[in-house]
Amino acid sequence: MKSLSTIFATVFLLTLCSCNKNLNGVNPTGNTKTENSTLNFGQAPVAGNWNIVTDSTYAGAGYSNHPVNYAGQPGDYFNISTNGVIYTKEGKQLDTLSYQLMGDTAIVISTFGLIVNGVPAVSHIKNLSETTMVIASPVILTPGGVFSRKVTLSR
Repeated sequence: MKSLSTIFATVFLLTLCSCNKNLNGVNPTGNTKTENSTLNFGQAPVAGNWNIVTDSTYAGAGYSNHPVNYAGQPGDYFNISTNGVIYTKEGKQLDTLSYQLMGDTAIVISTFGLIVNGVPAVSHIKNLSETTMVIASPVILTPGGVFSRKVTLSR
């Protein structure tokens, strides 16, 4: 019975994660949105180069699902541009993510957190100041385990 539930969880996760859609100017409802020129929440700017303090996520499925905590190293960054692109570097890993601001503190970032039916979840910007910011995806509990991501940034 345990192997059947593990197979079910694995198939469920593969189904959820197999589709990946690049937003490139489209919000999760399918409408084009051009709010990226407004990159200030209150008085603190979001755009610019941020150092990675921590990047916490979950890896694995079923019984192997476990938290993974990355401590930022010198030279790691999240560079948030005003044109809807985030450039990241964690160790030797480089990545380019598209994003859309969706409201006061809501942001949709491609491949950040869990993607359901090709649509990334809406994450939230928390604790934003001139020198710190936290971007957190929702915590999603599935039969395959816990899925979320939280990045703490500083400058």
